[in-house]
Amino acid sequence: MNEGMLGKFSFGGERAATDDHPVVIHYLPLSATVTSRLEVGTLLKRVEASGDDVAYEPYLSSDAAAVYPEAVVDKPCDPTGSNGEKSVASVVHGTVKTRLLKTGDGQSPSGAQLAKLAERGVFAV
Repeated sequence: MNEGMLGKFSFGGERAATDDHPVVIHYLPLSATVTSRLEVGTLLKRVEASGDDVAYEPYLSSDAAAVYPEAVVDKPCDPTGSNGEKSVASVVHGTVKTRLLKTGDGQSPSGAQLAKLAERGVFAV
């Protein structure tokens, strides 16, 4: 049996996830309404796509109290253009950097919004 390195992979740029607690990162499907670039740290909410399917879009500071953030963008995502991304790498459990967190409309999340995020298992540190 031969053993050896087959390749090397590295991520560039800052990520939302921290090393404080193991994170779970999933690629979440984007809603068709997402037409702009998603930056690291953007809060995401779940929306109905079609039928029983769900998709995700940016959580806004003006969203109703019954709507809450469920995940955080971990790597930049660009759904625009002919080769636009259809899913976004997101932290769905673990710790994220508080200083990077923002709503889809560029606001810093409130304490109540961060508490709702923590209820989903994503903790701002």
